Amino acid sequence: MAAPRASAQGQPDPLPARAARLASPGTSWTVLVLSLGVLVVSAGLAARPGAAEAQTALVVWFNHPPQPLGALFALVNPLFRPVPLIVLAVVLAGWILVPATAARRLESLRALAGALIVAELLAQTLKRVVDQPRPTAVVPGLDVHGYPQDPWGRAYPSAHTALIVAAVAALWPWISRAQRWSGLALAVLVPLNRIYIGAHWPVDIVGGAAVGLVAAALTWLVAARWPLERPPPPP
Repeated sequence: MAAPRASAQGQPDPLPARAARLASPGTSWTVLVLSLGVLVVSAGLAARPGAAEAQTALVVWFNHPPQPLGALFALVNPLFRPVPLIVLAVVLAGWILVPATAARRLESLRALAGALIVAELLAQTLKRVVDQPRPTAVVPGLDVHGYPQDPWGRAYPSAHTALIVAAVAALWPWISRAQRWSGLALAVLVPLNRIYIGAHWPVDIVGGAAVGLVAAALTWLVAARWPLERPPPPP
């Protein structure tokens, strides 16, 4: 590996920041089109008569999963209630944004804000179109596992899943390996927790993930077309 160049005062120049690993436009368009396809199919499945009955057995299994999965869900469940989840999101956002350079912080904020807005608008629109009831309204005896109130409103798609997937995927090009692993853990555990507490059907999670990827792919295309961060100079 080449040594850092010396400055005029004889001190080595700091190494440049790692370049953002943006997806190519072709990859972004592929993710966008595939995610839209998954969204259309999953929405159609959620709206079909008998969709709830077809998923009930899996929801009941997730509501009382075998060990050690049950212990894992019980351990992380308190973190994913409304207030702790907001605190966790703020802490993780600070971990990503505070140490970043000014340009990278702007790129990350633009991607994060854009993805969250698109994901929320698309998820809420689909909820009204599909109008699927939540498992707690259909399956008797489901345990909400200490959630502050019974989940209410429409089920498909999972807005929690849409927002967490949108945030992690949108920020992916600008975050470190440790941050990526942390984001992936959240993007898996939060959706599974939503089934665990009886708030969502499995198809809601699929639709929510597709919404999040649609939103993220749009932010990748924007970042590639109108970059705010200049690439580091060659060594």
